[in-house]
Amino acid sequence: MKMGLNISKFWALSLLLVLLIPAATAATITISPDAIESGDTVTVDVNDLPDNASFSLGIRGEFTATPGETFEFSARSITLPFALNQGEVNAYTKGTNWTELAADLPDGGSVIVRGPSPNEDGEIWIAQPRNIPSGTLSLVTLRGEAAAAGIITDFTVLGTKKGPDDGQITFGIEGIDQGTATVSVYVDGQQALSRTIAIGGGAPAPTATPPSSGNGGNGGSTGPAPTATTAPSTTVTSTDGKASLTGTDAEGAGLLKLTAQGDAPAGWVFAGNAYAVTPEGRTFDPAVTLSLRLPAADATATIARLENGAWSPVPSKVEGDRITATVSRSGSYALLVAEQAAEPTATTTVTAATTTTPAATTPTAAPVAPLLPVIAFATLMLWRERRG
Repeated sequence: MKMGLNISKFWALSLLLVLLIPAATAATITISPDAIESGDTVTVDVNDLPDNASFSLGIRGEFTATPGETFEFSARSITLPFALNQGEVNAYTKGTNWTELAADLPDGGSVIVRGPSPNEDGEIWIAQPRNIPSGTLSLVTLRGEAAAAGIITDFTVLGTKKGPDDGQITFGIEGIDQGTATVSVYVDGQQALSRTIAIGGGAPAPTATPPSSGNGGNGGSTGPAPTATTAPSTTVTSTDGKASLTGTDAEGAGLLKLTAQGDAPAGWVFAGNAYAVTPEGRTFDPAVTLSLRLPAADATATIARLENGAWSPVPSKVEGDRITATVSRSGSYALLVAEQAAEPTATTTVTAATTTTPAATTPTAAPVAPLLPVIAFATLMLWRERRG
C-alpha cells in the first residue's frame, strides 16, 4: 500500500514538472516603424529563431513613376545577424521596360544582373542562388525604365538560418519619395509578420498597368468611367515567375517564394519551392486562381496547402505545363508531384529467371553422341573393378 502511494506521488510530481517546463517557443518578429520618409531605417527584431529554420525576408515597393524615365528602389545597409545557407536572392518588377538588380554582399562579393525582356504584362524576374553570410549588404538596388504610371518592385532573400537566435535586421529604404513598402517575414513556411509601411505620407500608388492594355494607362480616354460590374482582373506573380495569382480581388495581394518545409503527404514529393499568398489573414471574394508551373507538361501533380504544420492537397486542375487551384484565403501553398515507384533491379530479374525456368519446363532427351565418352569411361571402370 505504501509503495502504491509512493508511485502515485512520483507520477504526480512528474506531471507537475512537465507542466512547469515551458513549451518550445516559436520565433517572434516585430517590424517598425509604421511610416518613414525616404532614407529612414526599418527595423525587424528577430527572437528565438532556431538554426536550420527556413527564413524569408521580402521587401515589396509600390510607387508612382513617369513612363519612359528611369527609377530606383533601394534598400541600403541591410544588416543580417545570421547567415542564410542554400540561399537565394530574387527580384521582380512589374510595369517596366527593363530592370537591373545590383547588390553588394557582406563577403565582398556583388551581384549585378540585367533582367530579361518583360513579358506581355510588363513583368521581369531575376533569381540568383547564393549563400548569404551574416553582416551587412551595403546596398541592394532595383533600377529600370518605367513603362507604366505605377511600379511594383519585389526583393526577397531566403535560405536556411545559421547563427544567433536573436538579433536585428535593419535597412534604409531609398529612391522613392512617396509610396508604400511591405515588409514580410516567413519562418518555416508560415508568416511570422507582414507590415505595410507608408513612405512620405504613403499616398496609394496606382497599380502597374501592363503595356499591352491601354498603353500603360496613358491613353487619355474621355469616355465614361467603368462601372463596378466591370472590375478588371489583376495578376500577381512571384519573384521567380513560377507562381501567379489572378482574380478581380487579387489587388494588393503578394506571392512570396519560400523553401518547402515539413513532410509531403504519402505518395507525393515536393517539386520546387513553396509560395506564400500574402498578407496573412487576407481573404478573397470572389476567390482567386493560384497557378503554378509544372516540372513537365501533364505531370501527375496537385497543389497542397500548409495547415497546422501539415500539407494537405487541395482540388487542382492540370492544364498543359500549369496547374491551378481556386483559393479564397492567404497561406502557404506548394506543388506536389506523384512519387515514382522504385524500378526493379537487374539482380532481382535475373534471379527470378534462373530460379523459375528449370521448374517450369521438362528436360528434353540429351543427344547420345556427346555422352559416348562418358559411357565408355564408365564401362572401362566397371570392367577393371570386376577383374580386380
